[in-house]
Amino acid sequence: MANVHKDFHGALSFGIQFLDDQYGLAGLEEFFTRAAKAVYATLIEDLHCRGLDALKEHWDTVFTLEAGGFETWYEGDTLVLDVRACPAIHHMRARNYRIADHFCEHTRIVNEAVCAAAGYACSVEYDQDAGRCVQRFWRAVP
Repeated sequence: MANVHKDFHGALSFGIQFLDDQYGLAGLEEFFTRAAKAVYATLIEDLHCRGLDALKEHWDTVFTLEAGGFETWYEGDTLVLDVRACPAIHHMRARNYRIADHFCEHTRIVNEAVCAAAGYACSVEYDQDAGRCVQRFWRAVP
């Protein structure tokens, strides 16, 4: 199994808080939108070519490696990712790391950037305090 360094989440949280404090939500949005297109270029191409199965495989791999409480399934043409125990939030709480005020917003921003670049759309409903979210993905209507 891959070596996962969960302390990355604490560093990410620190970075998110810095961006939020210095540049506001607009700056956070700009940074993560640009980063997502570069970091997830391969996933974007895979999603564009293979559809939602590529995204399902991605989430299944990530949350299995991170030992997160999750489930993925399809509701018609929509992929649903139900994160019942966010590994990032859980890890940071267990180590008393500060969790950025808008930590979970980066999930929405990154998802939207990846999906838009591949012709898909998404939604994220999260409860940062509870450390859970429900994410949905579907083909965008042209």
